[in-house]
Amino acid sequence: MKLLLPFVALCGLLAAQTPTQEPKPVPVPAPAPKVEPAKQDPAKQEPAKQEPAKKDPAKQEPKPADKPPTDKPVTDKPVTDNPAGEEPKIERPSSDQPIPKGTDPADIALIRSAEQMLQAEKRLADEIKAGKITGLDKILPFDELDSWPYEDGLKGMPKRVKELDGKKVLMTGFMLPIDEVQNIKEFLLVKSLWSCCYGQPPDIHGIVRVVMPKGKTTDYFFDPLKIVGTFKVEATVMDGYCVDIYQLQVESLEALRFK
Repeated sequence: MKLLLPFVALCGLLAAQTPTQEPKPVPVPAPAPKVEPAKQDPAKQEPAKQEPAKKDPAKQEPKPADKPPTDKPVTDKPVTDNPAGEEPKIERPSSDQPIPKGTDPADIALIRSAEQMLQAEKRLADEIKAGKITGLDKILPFDELDSWPYEDGLKGMPKRVKELDGKKVLMTGFMLPIDEVQNIKEFLLVKSLWSCCYGQPPDIHGIVRVVMPKGKTTDYFFDPLKIVGTFKVEATVMDGYCVDIYQLQVESLEALRFK
């Protein structure tokens, strides 16, 4: 009798909600069989793999491979700035320049405001356009290095970029420290310090790992840098992940201070 009371109450409730229809006996439903959640086939399941951030090739318009670069460096001519046998010319920052406490971009941003970063980048671009940055005949621009849709490692790299391997080039850009901010042996050269701190960080093919000469170091520079050295195209793999594909072996390094 106790089991029928809830059932009768349920029938009465349904009848009250549908007055236009005659109530029909509602059979007591049998317990639903327990359904196990569908399991994904392990053979089709791809293991989670953390990969470096990649640009969406669909959102960018790669430049035609046959389009000649506007600022392709002339690298077959000898460099006269650093004759063989001389010590590499490595400039160091002034002693009163503020040094960031760490390598996080936020520490660097504290030294100079975003507005000052943008002004420095604009001034560098103007100086390059005016032909005031001298050394080799042409400057190797970042636009040449990242003008193709990056996939993984050296996949899809245009032939004209691969041919830069082993060439002597001149590059300009901004320093982004890796581990240290003083006595630096290696650092990253980037096109825009503002983007690294506030905007969209560059992908792997938008950075160059700069390697100082053996026994030489530098300190952190906020000023844009002018670097002459040997360019390398080689995928650096750490723990199974590609961390860089461009390296620059320094022959000379100096800060560009515009008046």
